[in-house]
Amino acid sequence: MVRKILLRKRVYLFSVLFISNLFFSQKIIRFSDNKEFDSIVILDSNQKKNLQKNEIITYHFSEDSRVFHDNQTFEYVINNDTLTFFDQIKEIDEVVIEDGKKIKKPVKNERKISSMALVANCKTAFLVKLKASDKIFINSINFTVQDKTDFDKNLGKIKIQILENKTDLPDNTNLLMEFEKNLSEFDLDFNNYQLAKMKIKFPRKLKYPKNGFFVMMEYIAPKSKYLMLRAGKEHFFWFYPNENKWKYMKEYPSFYYTLDIIK
Repeated sequence: MVRKILLRKRVYLFSVLFISNLFFSQKIIRFSDNKEFDSIVILDSNQKKNLQKNEIITYHFSEDSRVFHDNQTFEYVINNDTLTFFDQIKEIDEVVIEDGKKIKKPVKNERKISSMALVANCKTAFLVKLKASDKIFINSINFTVQDKTDFDKNLGKIKIQILENKTDLPDNTNLLMEFEKNLSEFDLDFNNYQLAKMKIKFPRKLKYPKNGFFVMMEYIAPKSKYLMLRAGKEHFFWFYPNENKWKYMKEYPSFYYTLDIIK
């Protein structure tokens, strides 16, 4: 009898601790000042829903869902049971993050004068790793298209996967987001040197993982062989389907990129 009572107490205590932890681990945070809220209004298909913070993981958000706050709508992200909505933000691409401090330099890898081909119907991946604080969100990645004659906006699309870095190798089981961009979406403005910036906006804002992330790109184009991009000084990974594995291509440079950061 005593054993049964003790067992019930343990089960009860575990339930209380589990529910308490579930409730307090979920947060609603305003990006500009890190203020926490117990609830927030979600606008979905013109319908308003008052969402409590303990409902974050159970609520069904749609692609059109927005946070409604102070008579304005805001975008948001959910990461580790925390909903962060973005108010008073400014997109910047001329800043590098070092030890949590912002310095006026581009967030980019080093650039080479040469170009590198994004070969059609093959998978390539490269690592993005910054010295960044926990409060860094990335809105888009930018590449430089080189040679207008090789860019036919009516042909093909680019498939992109963002993979969290856990083993310093691309691994699609660590998928953070996946999306496609048709070349017809880009209206590139080539300069006198036949260079043009190609901005690829993420479908949602990406919270920077502490160990960085891989960008996997596959240029799907049945009638084109490659897309020429400005090269960087780092290297990339190439996927070998016959061996079902990624290999580090130290003989070839990766692609030059810049990042648009949310401030």
